[in-house]
Amino acid sequence: MVFQFKKNLRYLRSSLNFAIRGIKYAWKTEQNFRWELFFAVMVFLFSIALPLRPIEQLLVWLLIIWVLTLEIINTVLERMIDIIKPKKHPYVGAIKDLMAGAVLVSAAGAAIIGMIIFFPYFENLILSVLN
Repeated sequence: MVFQFKKNLRYLRSSLNFAIRGIKYAWKTEQNFRWELFFAVMVFLFSIALPLRPIEQLLVWLLIIWVLTLEIINTVLERMIDIIKPKKHPYVGAIKDLMAGAVLVSAAGAAIIGMIIFFPYFENLILSVLN
């Protein structure tokens, strides 16, 4: 029983190392991921600093996770397509464009939802400073 736990712990540690290596790869190779992570950190800090309701905070955090995850999936698909079809095929560009479009739609949607959530708090903050 103890041996199995140690084995599972080693497996978990190994899996986490692979995941962290993947995130580092996205950071090093994908400018969009770096920008999205920058904005994610800013939004996360705002979500902690402002008195968001728990459901609003949950939604903000889920949107952050969604956009970053989709960007990583986009990177994965781009790399896979480059391996499978190294020569330019009409579908290669279309697939990459579609995936980039999916990331854009999710990021724009997250930004709009974020503005809807944060606007009343910023409005109250500005009004309290002006009064």
